[in-house]
Amino acid sequence: MNEKFLSIGSTVAAFVASLCCLGPLVLGSVGLGAALVATVAPLRPYFLASSAILLGLGFYFVYRKPRNVPTCAGEVCAPQSRTRRLATPLLWLATAAVAALAFFPAYGGKLVRPARVTPAAATVQLATVELKISGMTCEACAGIVKRKLIGTAGVAGAELDYPGGRATVKYDPTRTGPSGLVAAVNTTGYKASLPDSRGE
Repeated sequence: MNEKFLSIGSTVAAFVASLCCLGPLVLGSVGLGAALVATVAPLRPYFLASSAILLGLGFYFVYRKPRNVPTCAGEVCAPQSRTRRLATPLLWLATAAVAALAFFPAYGGKLVRPARVTPAAATVQLATVELKISGMTCEACAGIVKRKLIGTAGVAGAELDYPGGRATVKYDPTRTGPSGLVAAVNTTGYKASLPDSRGE
């Protein structure tokens, strides 16, 4: 089996596993929508497991699999193939990439720059609403949603609870409303809704 294929395959699998957080961050930074990217989140453990298996196979083929002894004519042996020479650094490079992508949820939130809140006029009575948000699985996800909410006209503050899937937003009701806040969150690829009267 080709070590190059294993290295690239493991990196691709880790990249797909990180799309739930990395996708909205990257696509949002270039002004593109990230719809449906958050649906990758439930499959993340499987992609990470695939990455680990592919890397394990790569290390086996590079370091443990018996190699054919090159045929030598006298004291001159055939040089090692270019693919074989590149296999080891490529494998370690793939390992570093997989680790960076696998741990992205832990540090990704620090890459999201906080948006500036426009101060509300002193005479304005702020309203508060709690939104239910699905698809947030890490601090980076919450950072993306918070940045979008705070950047929305009329929003004076937003607090995110990604484990609970909630956002508490303070806003100027003369400039925006709950439906506008829901629409703003939905443009990030995460799904927002208003709690019903039973609080479900």
